Amino acid sequence: MLNNIKNSILKQIKYLFLLSFLAVISLWIFFYLQQKHQNEEHQIARYFSIISSLQPLIMESYDFKDNELKGFNMKLYPNKDVKNKKLLFQKGGNKKGFEVYKIGQKIVIYIYNPMGELYLEDLQENGNYIFIHLVFILLLMIQFLLYFMLQKSLKPLQIIHNKLKNLQSGDMSLLEYSSNYDEINQIIISYNSSISQIEYLLETREMFNKIFIHEMKMPIAKGMFYLKLEPSYEVNEKMTKLMQRLNSELDEFAILESLIVHKDKIEQKEHNLLELLNSAIEKVGIEKKENINIIVDENYKIFGDSELWIICFKNLLDNALKYSTDNQVIVDCSDNGIRFINQGEKLPIAILSDLRSWKIDKTKRHKSSTGYGFGLFIIKNIVNLNGYFVEYHYENNNNILGIKKCIMH
Repeated sequence: MLNNIKNSILKQIKYLFLLSFLAVISLWIFFYLQQKHQNEEHQIARYFSIISSLQPLIMESYDFKDNELKGFNMKLYPNKDVKNKKLLFQKGGNKKGFEVYKIGQKIVIYIYNPMGELYLEDLQENGNYIFIHLVFILLLMIQFLLYFMLQKSLKPLQIIHNKLKNLQSGDMSLLEYSSNYDEINQIIISYNSSISQIEYLLETREMFNKIFIHEMKMPIAKGMFYLKLEPSYEVNEKMTKLMQRLNSELDEFAILESLIVHKDKIEQKEHNLLELLNSAIEKVGIEKKENINIIVDENYKIFGDSELWIICFKNLLDNALKYSTDNQVIVDCSDNGIRFINQGEKLPIAILSDLRSWKIDKTKRHKSSTGYGFGLFIIKNIVNLNGYFVEYHYENNNNILGIKKCIMH
């Protein structure tokens, strides 16, 4: 039990507050008994003083009046034979002394000596303990209030603790909780951001692996087919090109893996757009250059990472050519941005929506990285990462995909 308390902030707080409650109650009892004892001693000392003053008068058989006893805060008590009296204090012998009784709510002093006796009722009120009770009740109320406020403040920690335990079991739902404290809200924001990032990494990594396997299977199948052929210069040439393609694909996937997993901040370097487009065309296949109509100023500049831009343009050109009805694509630019235009059917995927949440269905066959699925995912993420955004329009049977620079505020 002590180990559980030692290892838990919430249990430690409960334990410490419990100890403080017990300490306050103990002090309450102690001070009450102490005050009560002092009051009793004070009363006894008072009775001794009063009795020492009255004993000589009783010896002379003096006839006391109530107005004469007011100075002692006493009065005559008429009923001498009273039942159910409780003896509180006694001093003296059989012939001379006094006794203090409690009769109901009254305190009665019986004084006697050989010449007479006297019954007096004490008019002075007993010690008032209301102040002590009020002080300690107020302390307990303050402690309860502090405990309640602290428990309310720490409740999000318990919720987050439970949420993290559930995360171990695969629960990746967001934490929906609002607090009045900035620190707690920051923890909640960080937790939800981390969960979103984990989901993003898992989904995109799954998509990446699926596409990577698909992309590798086709060249490997071709290579296995070439190995079955008779060795020749032509087969050797094909194998060389195949290995070069595999090496190029692996380099490309390495860059994409960095994009997906690490999402490194891009250094905004200036690049010549025409040079990047030409590099992308080489990856698509230089034989397809005639099908690409580039209307770009040779001095047009674009900012971001050059390798990522080349991959982005390669996928854009690949998609545009592959799904074009006339096997043509136009690339033009202006101060307003860059456009890729091809004739064909409208994109089946809303590229302007959040592409991070696409989920691979293991029971279905998916397109390669140059298809609509992963290709558009690559395009949009690279564009956004380089500080640009994507626009898409479909007009007169033309797909028009624009890339524009984000305006910094």
